[in-house]
Amino acid sequence: MGKRLLLFFIVFCFMLTLSGTGSRPEGWPLTAPVVQADIVVYGGGLAGCAAAWKAAVAAPDKQVALVVPYPGREYGGLATVGGQNFWDLRYWDRDGKLAQGGSFAHWLKAVGPFYRTADLAARIAADLGRLPNLKTYWAMDITAVRKDRRGRLRALALRELQRDATGTIAWGSGKEILAAPIFVDASEDGRLSRLSQAGVTVGRADWPAELLTRDFLNGSSDLRPRQQAATLMFKVKGVRPGRYPDMVFQRAKGVWGAYGGKKVYISDPVVTAFNDKYGPLGFALKPLNAAQDGPGSPEWWVNALLIFNVDGRANGRDRGHDAYPGDMAPGALDTDTAWQRARQLLDDPEFIRALRRFQGFEEAEVVRDAAGRPVTGDILYLRETVHTVMDPRETRPGTENNNYALNASAARGAGSGPPDGDDLGNYANRIGLGFYWQDINAYHFSDLKGSDGSYRWPVTPFLRPDYPRTTPGPDGWPQNPVYIPFNVLLSRTVPNLLIPGYAASISSLAWAELRVLPNSCVLGDAAGVAAAYAARVGRDPGTFTDADVAAIREILVKSFGARVDK
Repeated sequence: MGKRLLLFFIVFCFMLTLSGTGSRPEGWPLTAPVVQADIVVYGGGLAGCAAAWKAAVAAPDKQVALVVPYPGREYGGLATVGGQNFWDLRYWDRDGKLAQGGSFAHWLKAVGPFYRTADLAARIAADLGRLPNLKTYWAMDITAVRKDRRGRLRALALRELQRDATGTIAWGSGKEILAAPIFVDASEDGRLSRLSQAGVTVGRADWPAELLTRDFLNGSSDLRPRQQAATLMFKVKGVRPGRYPDMVFQRAKGVWGAYGGKKVYISDPVVTAFNDKYGPLGFALKPLNAAQDGPGSPEWWVNALLIFNVDGRANGRDRGHDAYPGDMAPGALDTDTAWQRARQLLDDPEFIRALRRFQGFEEAEVVRDAAGRPVTGDILYLRETVHTVMDPRETRPGTENNNYALNASAARGAGSGPPDGDDLGNYANRIGLGFYWQDINAYHFSDLKGSDGSYRWPVTPFLRPDYPRTTPGPDGWPQNPVYIPFNVLLSRTVPNLLIPGYAASISSLAWAELRVLPNSCVLGDAAGVAAAYAARVGRDPGTFTDADVAAIREILVKSFGARVDK
C-alpha cells in the first residue's frame, strides 16, 4: 500500500512540473509509472530501429527508449510485420552503386534484396538486443503529450495496444509515462509530430492549387488533401517463376522476387473489369511486386492491392479524442476500417480470378491461417501521411518549393556533385543521400485512367505534367541522388524533436522519392546520431549550428558507414 501511495505521489508531482501545453488533458493518466530516459524514439519501423540503434551506440552512457506502436514483438514495421519483404533499390548509373549506406547497407547484406520477414526482424532484434542502454516498449502508443512553455516536449503518456476478436487494434489497460529531454518521431503516421503541434501539412496539400481541384470540397476553398493510396500486403502460394513477356522474375541469395504486369493491368478484360467494379468502391489491382518469403518457401508476399482514400492519421481507437483528425476527406477510411475491408476483399472470388491473370500467378491461391482467414500484413502499407513545414503560417497550395527543408525541385533536379544541381544548397549541412524515382501512386481511383477511359501506369507523368520525364527507368528523373539536409529532421515549433519518419520536412512530391525503405534508414541513422549528440552536449537539435551538423556527419561516416558524398 505504501509503495502505491509513493508511486501516486511521484506521478502527481511530475505532472505538476509539466506546466505547459499538451494534447487533450483527459488522455493523460491519473496514475502510471514514470520512466526517465535520455532519448525517446517513437516508431517500430526501419527509421525508428535505425534511430534507436545509432543513438544507443553513439551515446552508450545515455538511456534510450524505443516505443513500438503496433501489437506484437517484432521490429521492422512495414518491412517485417507489414509484409513488405523487398527493398526498393535504385543503383546510380554513374558509379553503379547504391546511394544509401549505414543501417540499410548492413540489413541489406544480412537478408538480401528479397527476404523472409522473420529473418529481418531477427537481424534487427540481434542488433538492438545487445545494447544494455536500449529498452523497447512493445505494443504501446501515445495517448497524450506534455510540453513546457517554450514548446519543448517533456513527456509522453503511453497506453498498451492489443487486437480485439476481429483483429482491430484497440487500447489495452497498461499505461506508462516516458519523460526525456530529446524525442524522435520515426513513425509512419506522424502521431508524435501531430500531437506535439510540430506544424504539419497533410498529403499533397502543398501541390499547385490547379492540380488539386478534386481535393477541394464541392468547388469551395475548403481543401481536404488526399494522401497516396495505401496497400495491404497479402500472401499467396502457387507462384511459378519463369520467363514471361509481362512479368520479370529475379533470384538473389536464393530468394525469388517478381515485378511487372503492366500490360495485363492495362488491357486484360478480367483485370479491367475488376478495377471498373471495385475502383469506385475504393480498391484496385495495380502492376505487382512480389517476393518469396525466404529461400525455398512456397509462400510469397504480394504488393498489388491499392486502397484509396485512407487517412493514415486516423485509427479507430482514437475516435472522440484529439488524435483523431477532424479534417478528413469525405468518405475517408481510418486505418482499421481499411485493413478490415481489404481483408474481406481477398475472400471475393473475383479478386483471385483477377490476380491469376498476371503471368506466373495463374495458379496462385491466397494463403490462409488456421481459422481460414487470409494471411496479410498486420499493418497497412501507408505511402504518405503528413509533412512538417518550416513555417506553419505558410501552409497552403503551391508551397512545395519554399516551405520544406527538402523541396520538390531539389529532389528532381539533384546534381552530380557539390558544384551543380538544384540541391547544391543542401550540401553544407547534408547528413545523407536519398535516391529513387519520383514514384507517386494514385490519390483517387480516377488517377488510374486517362481521358479516353483506358488504364495507365505509372501515374506520375499524368498527375505532375509540370515535372516531365519521371517514368521509372534508366532515363527517368531524378537522375542523381539528392543531398538530404539536416533540417529535414527539425520542427521550428518543437526544438527538442527530431523527425526521421513520414512527417519529416520533405515536400509531398520529394517524398515520392524519399519514402522508400532505404531512404528511411538514412533518415533514421541521422536522427539517432543527432539525438545522441544532443544528449551529450545538453542542447536541443533545433539550436544546432553548422559546426554541430558537421560533427554529426563525421560520426555518421566514420562510425556508421553513412554515404554523404556523390
